[in-house]
Amino acid sequence: MSETRFMKCVPLSVLLAIFVSVSVPAQTPPENTPSTAAPSKTPVRVASAVQEKKLTKKVDPLYPKEAFDAKLTGVITLEVTIGVDGKVKNVRPVSNGNALLIKAAEDAVRQWVYKPTLVDKMPVEVLTIVSINFKVGE
Repeated sequence: MSETRFMKCVPLSVLLAIFVSVSVPAQTPPENTPSTAAPSKTPVRVASAVQEKKLTKKVDPLYPKEAFDAKLTGVITLEVTIGVDGKVKNVRPVSNGNALLIKAAEDAVRQWVYKPTLVDKMPVEVLTIVSINFKVGE
């Protein structure tokens, strides 16, 4: 088939796509070059079991006397934002529970410190879940 006849049979868009893919080199950085992209503003979600292994400072919650005397028990679940430095930035209850137990859990978790989480060798904010179990007798 002659070149002229071939060009008439192939749609222009296909020829353009072939030309662009052949003539434009890939724009990927070398493998050993650190990423220069700005860190994400959105926290990375990390499973609680994974994040728990990075805990370097854990403060146990104080069982409020009123709650202990009333034999209040339960699991308080908190959504925790951890900063790039590993310190807890924000704590938000995600489960229902007694206000005294929620406050005690929040007060303790705010003091926790984690090893920073790295993505592409850059520290990132983390969003994780922490559960605190309050049982009378502990």
